[in-house]
Amino acid sequence: MTPTCNICGRSSWGDMGKRKNVRCTACGSLERTRVIKLFLARDWTAGPGRRVFHLAPEKGLYGYLASLDLKEYRAVDFCPENFRFAEIERFDLCSDGPQLPSNRYDLILHAHVMEHIPCNVTAALAHLHRSLTPDGLHLLCIPFMHGESEEDLAALSPEEAQRRFGQSDHVRKFGKEDLARNLGMAFSLPEPYSLLNYFSADVLRTSNVPEREWHGLNGTSVFPLRKSDYLL
Repeated sequence: MTPTCNICGRSSWGDMGKRKNVRCTACGSLERTRVIKLFLARDWTAGPGRRVFHLAPEKGLYGYLASLDLKEYRAVDFCPENFRFAEIERFDLCSDGPQLPSNRYDLILHAHVMEHIPCNVTAALAHLHRSLTPDGLHLLCIPFMHGESEEDLAALSPEEAQRRFGQSDHVRKFGKEDLARNLGMAFSLPEPYSLLNYFSADVLRTSNVPEREWHGLNGTSVFPLRKSDYLL
């Protein structure tokens, strides 16, 4: 079978660093973006009464969600100037998160955002989840690294952040070894994690999600959270 991007329908692939043939050359989707779209197709239904809150919107997913008949599609980021494909609202999760209205959004989604947030990450996630409607869906994607979690909210040099957290603008890393003692204390998260618990191998292959991403915690791990998954 020929892998096809499940966001734009194209079958043209490019490299993303050392990862070969994983980036859609048409819409820019990566493995995690296409997994998010799989969860949307499986667990969420659009409609004219729906409200969506999208942090750091990916180009392909932005185009898809913006095309839907929704009551509200709010796409935000701390640096909206980085998103040249659309008008993005500036939003600081640390200071603006507490102002989010409760029980408003039917869908909240974000990928590879929480490692950038220079404040208490559990509180930031709690405010997002508080804004979820009782039957809403919160799609959380975090890049997990080897070892245990670590963070430093001090003013680190780009070189120090790169050395400790894998990227110059990261303030923390989420470790594979301590999920239960970290985010697992605030949210009900599956351990062990496997994409095969949600999708068949054929579906994953067709959407060009490499088998190395299927099992265990990694940069493609997406958690489909419901309101009741908040434990605090």
